[in-house]
Amino acid sequence: MNKLRSPAAAVCGVLCVAGLVAGITYVYLARALFEPDWFADRAAASLAQPQVAGVVAEQATDQIIAHRRELTAYRPLLLGTLEYVVASAPVRAVVRRSARELHAKLISDSGDDILFTVADLGVVARNALAAYPEIAAKIPERAHVALGTMDDWPWAKKLLAIVRLGDRLRVRSAVGLGLGLLCGAAGVLLARRKDSYLLRLGLGLAITSFVMAGVFRFGGGLAALFSRTDIGAELLRGIWPVFLGPLAVRLLILGGLGIVLVAAVTSLLEKIEPIAFTRQMLGRALYPHVRPGWRFLRGVVLVAVGLLVLYYPASFLLILAVVAGSVLLYEGIQELFVTAVRFAPRVEESLTHSRRDGRSSSRAGVVVVVALAALLIGGGAFWLAKHSRNDVAVAGPVDVCNGHPELCGRPLNEVVFATAHNAMSAADVADWMFPNHERGVASQLAEGVRGFLIDVHYGVPVGDRVKTLMENEEAARAKYEEALGKEGVDAALRIRDRLVGEDPGKRDVYLGHGFCELGAQKFTDWLEVLRDFLVANPGEVVIIVIQDEGVAPADVARCFAETGLEDLVYRGPVTAPWPTLGEMVARDERVVVYAENNAEGVPWYHLMGGNIQETPYRFHDPSEFSNVPHRGGTSGSLLMMNHWIETAPASNPRNAEIVNAYDVLLARARACQKERGMLPNLVAVDFYRSGDLIRVVDALNGVADEGSPDLP
Repeated sequence: MNKLRSPAAAVCGVLCVAGLVAGITYVYLARALFEPDWFADRAAASLAQPQVAGVVAEQATDQIIAHRRELTAYRPLLLGTLEYVVASAPVRAVVRRSARELHAKLISDSGDDILFTVADLGVVARNALAAYPEIAAKIPERAHVALGTMDDWPWAKKLLAIVRLGDRLRVRSAVGLGLGLLCGAAGVLLARRKDSYLLRLGLGLAITSFVMAGVFRFGGGLAALFSRTDIGAELLRGIWPVFLGPLAVRLLILGGLGIVLVAAVTSLLEKIEPIAFTRQMLGRALYPHVRPGWRFLRGVVLVAVGLLVLYYPASFLLILAVVAGSVLLYEGIQELFVTAVRFAPRVEESLTHSRRDGRSSSRAGVVVVVALAALLIGGGAFWLAKHSRNDVAVAGPVDVCNGHPELCGRPLNEVVFATAHNAMSAADVADWMFPNHERGVASQLAEGVRGFLIDVHYGVPVGDRVKTLMENEEAARAKYEEALGKEGVDAALRIRDRLVGEDPGKRDVYLGHGFCELGAQKFTDWLEVLRDFLVANPGEVVIIVIQDEGVAPADVARCFAETGLEDLVYRGPVTAPWPTLGEMVARDERVVVYAENNAEGVPWYHLMGGNIQETPYRFHDPSEFSNVPHRGGTSGSLLMMNHWIETAPASNPRNAEIVNAYDVLLARARACQKERGMLPNLVAVDFYRSGDLIRVVDALNGVADEGSPDLP
């Protein structure tokens, strides 16, 4: 039986090392591959790798040209532009979104015919080529770049199998760590020479961890050799260090714990001088050995090291730094142990005696060393466990929110949004009568507007106009006379009369103020402009309040889905505590949507009542401005301050110049904040370019001084 103790202890030591290394690996993989946000963040970070950026740019260029053959002559320009912007914030945000969708497919799909596509690169490319409008106009608006399928990357099928393990990885990590610790303890009990066993265990843990760390840090090039396509090989070389590189750090820490164990044991035995040992090993390596076999092996090793230095100098320096750091770590820890032991009672005498007879040191010395070793190893294990649970996320795609870094850390209800009342009603929209603004949504977004009050109606195109569909025209007329005045309603009805007899088109949802006959814009067209802006500017958060005149929530949701804006809607609760703008940007949930009347059945569509407090909105003179509670009562987490002068049917830009002036608007907003006890989150005005809306909002947000320039 005694003869089996040593082999059994050796087996336990091997299982201990294997269990600890496997457990740490499984803990990491469970987070890296099973959590969609972590997975998406790493995918976006991989764009910083030249191999990945090159593949995305090449694929995007080729697929855009395949769709628009007339762009063939401009391929160098397209490729150069895409290579320049592929690691930009907009593209990183696009890739994060695509990777999140891919992750959902990897988790849920049972087949292997999964295609990884990167959507919206066309939007980014068109913005990047703004200096070449003729070329930009030919790029498909929503170009989706396909990077390949599972069949293109054989290694991806193994990744798929790992990803679909899901929570089983967490179970395996617990089993691996538990088995490793139990086997290690069992080996100590079985070993005849505890010190010898612990020494070998520490060396095995350090060497195995360092070797595996090297594999996870540098193994991408070797793994790429097994890819059947050049695209797959390049992607693997670039993705490998991003996804598996952090695991190398964990294994280096685990190897460091092995070094601590070795230092603890050797401090009770003959002290090993690492510098002398290193000098001896270098001497053997640099001077030829007598035996031919050793000379040949030495030559092979020197050639390999020489090639590593020549072709991968940075990697060689990194490896050299790890080796040097390990030696210094060992030396320093051993000195701590030896010093501590010498302060223990009668340790010097016992150490002298133990070295004379070859036995282990006194119990006092062992206790001191074990205590220090346990402290260091426990601290390292705690760091590993904590770091595995709360991994430092990859830097988000942006660090500026709504134009200012300071706003990223603020909850949404502590941010003020420049808001356009009747935002769809603009003078630069064809055939729009009685506009509320100088310019439409594209300019509003470009110039700082981030809140939008819009009206939607059902309508049908008739000729070059849109006819409003109203179930009860008499009730509707009375309602709109209150808003548009009798003159505006009469004008709308005269236009309706001229449409009689013409063939109507297909019913759809339109933006219009009361009557679409006075001006209309297809709702999906407006949403597409908004979405393109948000794709090109991934740090922007907007709020939309929809006056839904009988339009069913399902049809509003359909328009969001058709334009792809549904991918960007905020899906959390609209009550305090709100997420910060930075958190909303990181999740790519940047469009908060409210309905005035009906939001039933759409989870991300929220009723304004009870969620947004409001001031009155009908003022005929600046002296009438009031901040008393109006619709929404006093229970909402956001506050909208309505600030315009009613002059139906047409708003007057001269009034806007007066009431939107810096001193007037800021004084009203400050008074509103004081009276209502909360920040006016939506400062809604007519003619946003008249006066100083953007300057006032910046002042309320505390991100600009009073000298900020006006809009040109």
